[in-house]
Amino acid sequence: MSSSERLILLGSHATSIHSVIFDPVKRTLKRGISTENLPKQPSWLIKHPLHPELIFSNGWVDNKLFIYRLSSSEGKLEKLAEADTGGEGPTHFAILPDGSEVVVAHYRSGSVSVIPLKPDGLFAASSPTPDRIYKGNYSAMKHWRQESAHMHQVVLHKGEILVPDLGSNKIYRYKWIPESQKLNLLAEITEGLQDGDGPRHLVVHPSGSHVYVLNEVAGALTVHTLPPSGDSKLVKRYSMLPPNDDGRRRETGGAEIILLPPTKPDGRHLLITSNRDSPNEEDTLALFSVSQIDGGDVQRTEEGWLGGVGKHLRAVEQDPTGKFVLVAARDTGRVVIFERAGEDGLKLEEVTRLEGLESVVVPLWI
Repeated sequence: MSSSERLILLGSHATSIHSVIFDPVKRTLKRGISTENLPKQPSWLIKHPLHPELIFSNGWVDNKLFIYRLSSSEGKLEKLAEADTGGEGPTHFAILPDGSEVVVAHYRSGSVSVIPLKPDGLFAASSPTPDRIYKGNYSAMKHWRQESAHMHQVVLHKGEILVPDLGSNKIYRYKWIPESQKLNLLAEITEGLQDGDGPRHLVVHPSGSHVYVLNEVAGALTVHTLPPSGDSKLVKRYSMLPPNDDGRRRETGGAEIILLPPTKPDGRHLLITSNRDSPNEEDTLALFSVSQIDGGDVQRTEEGWLGGVGKHLRAVEQDPTGKFVLVAARDTGRVVIFERAGEDGLKLEEVTRLEGLESVVVPLWI
């Protein structure tokens, strides 16, 4: 690889982790190495915070977590270890900043587990003990997608662990206590979340003042305060769907949410959410701008929505600089890279695209 090229790993709903190589200078995107014949649905990927050559992936069907070593600049992966996650359908996970634990959210069992890690980054146990497996407070909901708890994401923020539960229609605020080796429940965010919303993923304003929640089932963005203690309050609610999509003829809705930094000192953040499985010809990204100073100041951008990628938009992620965004259409088999554009960086312009990468659901910029 040249000095300007960037490696990106792509998790999938198949049995492969693909890699692509992006050159921002030549504005090209090409295939790297695909690691084949993996356990089914390696659908989330992260790097270890202290050992970036270690790549963690789930096996959604087998209820396992795997550790691979990135052994080449073209994306070759070497399996090092595996562990049972203590739940069903491990969907999302994050490693604590000190590298001591990996926290796993499970969609099917609606639980969170905490698996210890060794200083070298590998598993310290082959599975979590029962006291490291946590169930939320679920009560019956009306919507058919909320027939049980569905923990969907793990977000680390200033010592807290935020976990949206699509099935319970709430967001849990946990804290890991190293001394007692326990996950303590601090609070639940519920205000402003309506029956049938289904909170899936979230991001937090850099100041920590507000949290932005992508509600999958309703196709809605909700903005909430995030006080150090006490109840969170609903600030705003937006539909993520474009005007020609009323959301009534879709099985799934929103998928991913990311918050990009301003492109100039007095600029605004760009908040991007993705829609999927629209009854229209293609799915869309919904675009919002957010104040640096007031996290509750959220507005639709002038553009509002962006299409042209394909069907079942699920993989959306920014590069470490916040300048580029990769979006993949799982069912179309297309990966597109956009660049921040416009005077305030609140627009996206296509840089390059690559076809023939079916089932991609998550990107990891290396």
